[in-house]
Amino acid sequence: MALAAGGGLVYLQKRDDPAPKPAVAAAQAADALRGQKAASLKVSYFDQGGLDVTGDLTIAKGGATSGTLTDSGGGKAEYLASGGNAAVRGDQDWWARRDSGRVTVLKDHWVRPKNYAFPVEGSGLEPEALAGTVEWVRSGGVSADDVETVAGQPVVGMRRDGWLVLFSRAQPHRLVWLGGPLRTDTPIATGASSGPQAPPYISVLVNPEPDDVKNVSLPKDVLIEEKTAANLPAFDVNVNATTCKTVNCSWTVTVTNTGTVAGTASVIASVSPGMPKTQVKELGKLSPGQTATTPAMSFPNPAPTNKNVPADYQAQVYSPELHGANLKLMRQLQEKGMVPGRSQILSRLDPSQTSAMLFTLDAMAEAPKLDADKAIEAMENTVELGVLPEVGELVRSRRLENPAVLYPKLQNQFFEYDTGASGTPVQEKTGNRRELQIAAGILKQDPDATVRLDTDGVDILVHTSQQRVFAIQTRSVGSDSVAANARSAVKDLTKHAPDGSKRVVLLYVEAPAGIVHAAGRDYFEAQFRPLSSVLCHADLNEVVVVNQTGVQRWTPDQLPGCR
Repeated sequence: MALAAGGGLVYLQKRDDPAPKPAVAAAQAADALRGQKAASLKVSYFDQGGLDVTGDLTIAKGGATSGTLTDSGGGKAEYLASGGNAAVRGDQDWWARRDSGRVTVLKDHWVRPKNYAFPVEGSGLEPEALAGTVEWVRSGGVSADDVETVAGQPVVGMRRDGWLVLFSRAQPHRLVWLGGPLRTDTPIATGASSGPQAPPYISVLVNPEPDDVKNVSLPKDVLIEEKTAANLPAFDVNVNATTCKTVNCSWTVTVTNTGTVAGTASVIASVSPGMPKTQVKELGKLSPGQTATTPAMSFPNPAPTNKNVPADYQAQVYSPELHGANLKLMRQLQEKGMVPGRSQILSRLDPSQTSAMLFTLDAMAEAPKLDADKAIEAMENTVELGVLPEVGELVRSRRLENPAVLYPKLQNQFFEYDTGASGTPVQEKTGNRRELQIAAGILKQDPDATVRLDTDGVDILVHTSQQRVFAIQTRSVGSDSVAANARSAVKDLTKHAPDGSKRVVLLYVEAPAGIVHAAGRDYFEAQFRPLSSVLCHADLNEVVVVNQTGVQRWTPDQLPGCR
């Protein structure tokens, strides 16, 4: 009898409380949201086309918002929004991704941006709107019986049309997480246009209601982005040349300062063929609106008698106020066919970004079978897609061991596909954005490290000052394919990692992965457990997962089944 009683006591202690019905939890959570004065959220927005930003936000009833915006890869801004108006105070990297020609005058100031500072408006995430989203899923959704935890917290959930909402299992039920694709038929709208590959996604961690909600008041001295002058010289260049039918050809270049302040201008001039070596013609300091023309430049006519030969007259302005001490570098690039001054995008860069642009072009110039036009186009895309901060970190540090690899990489700067997802061909590992961010982050964390990209089947090789080598195999996870991606990364490391190197699997979970984007350690250990025969015998040094909850790490003795 005593044994039986003891057994009954054990049973009562271990028995799990019955899970609440998801629809009941949803109804209670929606009611609770309608009673809140504000919501505290961590909202991650992801667009395959190039935007990945997270907002740590407090959103009051009516949509008044305050918080911090953080770009993946670096860049941060304070954020305020109220009544359809918004203001940001961003650092250099944040503005480099959004207004590359006015970084210096905008950074560290409160600015009213011309475009959406955050792609999802606060009115779509305030408590009443969140309650509406919950009711939308509840009214036409089904139970998500396969989801048990989010960020380590027990939950129940519901699904509808690609959306998932999760509620605390314990009373009182509250909304803990929601996420899904932003389309025209979903209750949460986006202010940004979608990329070409897939609809943008959001992943929202919902904190308990904040105790203190401050009134949002936009600064009175806020700058208007599009009305804020760069306070820099800017130069329009006009080549004065006609068809040459004489033994010697001549031409001039006219330059006008279209900027807001005076600047010193020198013309870097060349002609291909005929005058492939650059000449520098100094024009002195030009005031805003002032125009100057170079003396005539001449060269032997390369055309045979009675023949026509097309000639490319190349001219750009070097100004120390814009380009620093990089005249020699600009001449070298021009002699290789790369003339950034002829690009409207590259010629209007803020001085804080110019050296990164020039050194990146110089790195690409070492690539075999270089097409100068493709290199310039890739550089323009780097600026337009907001990738210059991480690329600049790689090239200016001079610690990227194989810089010529940037030539093919910068021609495709979208985020990678999840190659472990069912139905996705492995060859569709399109994009290089995440790998560039990871490599740049490594150099920031270790000022003595060097990196190599895409070497003999290894994504990133890291050489440290302690003469250690780390072989890092990265995977972008955009679905429930954690196990498949871990398995393929281990396979690549086993095959390609250099002898004696430390082997690291790095899984970067994207917002389209849904609940995996906010999963805690328990979820990943459940995914790793069936892989013990692979993970425990692969001579791994670490498995790293990066998702909305932060960075989670496992050494070999911490992996399930390996202890």
